[in-house]
Amino acid sequence: MFEMLFRSAPSGENPAVPLSELASDSWLCTGAVSENTALTLSAVYACIGVLGRSMGQLPLHVMRKVDGEVVRATDHPAYYLLHDEPNQWQTSYSWRETSMFHLGGWGNSYSYIKRSRKGEIRSLEFLKPIEVALMKSNSGRYVYRVTNDELGQAGISPFDMLHIKAIGADSKIGKSPITQCRESFALGLAAQNYGNQFFAGGGRPTAIVSAKSALNKDSWGILKDAWKSAKNALKRDDNTTLLLPTELEYKSLTIPPEDAQFLDTRKFNRSEIAGIYNVPAHMINDLEKATFSNISEQAIQFVRHTMTPWIVNYEQEINRKVFTEAERKAGYYVKFNLNGLLRGTAKERAEFYTKGIRDGWMSRNEVRALEEMNRVDGLDDFILSADLQPKQPEAVNE
Repeated sequence: MFEMLFRSAPSGENPAVPLSELASDSWLCTGAVSENTALTLSAVYACIGVLGRSMGQLPLHVMRKVDGEVVRATDHPAYYLLHDEPNQWQTSYSWRETSMFHLGGWGNSYSYIKRSRKGEIRSLEFLKPIEVALMKSNSGRYVYRVTNDELGQAGISPFDMLHIKAIGADSKIGKSPITQCRESFALGLAAQNYGNQFFAGGGRPTAIVSAKSALNKDSWGILKDAWKSAKNALKRDDNTTLLLPTELEYKSLTIPPEDAQFLDTRKFNRSEIAGIYNVPAHMINDLEKATFSNISEQAIQFVRHTMTPWIVNYEQEINRKVFTEAERKAGYYVKFNLNGLLRGTAKERAEFYTKGIRDGWMSRNEVRALEEMNRVDGLDDFILSADLQPKQPEAVNE
């Protein structure tokens, strides 16, 4: 039922191709599994959506470290671009969400760093994976060849291309997770198509009505009229009792073993896809094995082991491409704020702040800043609870 023949599909590499075209039965004839066809699976769309929304909601700031002090570098041209509006079509959230969408689907995310003649950064122009190809010239130099409506055909230096990569076979280009695990996604597509065809054909009958005695031509007509009348009554009122002639027997059918296996296959494939993207199952609404105790721990693991590697990937690529060497030496860098994902309940935050203030490593104005409150005079001092005060030396009696 789930056997498929795999081959590449050039049209599936293009994010601009409508999913409705690729989700038709045409791909089933060839067995093609592409990024766009895989995105018709709810589990794939949900996983990439979780990654994109998580990356997009994180505050992103340009920072500068000078003489041991770290401040927000709001005077740098890149601050507004990264924090608010990288280009005329996207907000910072949308730019990063779409970037993760391309990484989860195609394994590569591209943004053209547009600079002025003086070298100052002006915008981050988002590019689709289908529009970009890494080429090697006859002189041995690499260049990104871009083909789209806005730039036409252009060659962009690697220095001016913000290129975030998923795990790949080499250091220059990332590889699509869907390409890497094609068979797993093909299984999900085959199971989904099987279910669509099953229900499109009316599904399996839920019951059998059999006659207890032989039927002649006249009684057969009476039977069909009685059954039609009973079904029409049932449509008008779901709670209507189904009345049948005395010579008929109604037998309800339970779900057959092969259909139960189909449901298990769908569940397994959903869990498998979540594992490929390293997304906890409960985050894509699979709550079968979730409990109140393990969901909290899984959320922390998601931040540590799923989002943090991506965040480091983004930070390092932005730092080495957006800032010049002189700016990096001057202390400029970008930083994602993970507090957006790790922010606890009001009770948990109160306990955390209390410990920080009581132990003397956090001031009360720092707490107010974290809670988006204005500073208050006199709350910058660090305090220490009485039981944590340093022990005073005992007086020596002479």
